[in-house]
Amino acid sequence: MLHTARGNEIMSRIIIWILTQFFKRFYKIKPPETVQYYKTRKYAKARVTKTKEGALQMELEDEKYPFPGMPRAHILMNSLEQMKESFKEKIFHAIFEQVAKVYPDMMPENNLCSFVKELWRIMTLMEEMETTIDMRLRIKNMKKAICFFLQEDDSYRFRLQWAIENINVKKCKLSKADKYYARAKFWKADYGDPKKIINKARNNVLY
Repeated sequence: MLHTARGNEIMSRIIIWILTQFFKRFYKIKPPETVQYYKTRKYAKARVTKTKEGALQMELEDEKYPFPGMPRAHILMNSLEQMKESFKEKIFHAIFEQVAKVYPDMMPENNLCSFVKELWRIMTLMEEMETTIDMRLRIKNMKKAICFFLQEDDSYRFRLQWAIENINVKKCKLSKADKYYARAKFWKADYGDPKKIINKARNNVLY
């Protein structure tokens, strides 16, 4: 039995290595499709249309998928930009200062309740999906603040759990069009959960 278990472990490691090498080479040969216009020009001609559900979208010239939504330049560059700066200065910076003070009081990850532990896990993956140090640090601090708050304040935690429990997950999933444009946002839109991939490979071998 010992030899069989050892053999299965070696085989699982071999399969995981083969899968890793395959995807590394595959992505080099055929990188994921992404929006093209920004590589050669600042703007692209677009036609505003509606989906079957009535949501606005933009059909961009020479792009494979329509862009979900309709960003408005005068909003992006003015009121929204001001709001973002206000959030950074008055909220994010203040919260991050508090995080540094309260973080030593936070429970270890293993002792968090299941919902908060899952938030911690997914926000850790979100850190890894960022390609810039600034955004990675911002997500990390947000993770600490949110998880500390929800672990200690059960009234808000229960309300958020109810909201997530009743959300339509299908409407939240990134579509092919979403990922097509998201890959140009300094963000690893194709990043998966390595633990799930490894566990799945192990289960296929050991069981």
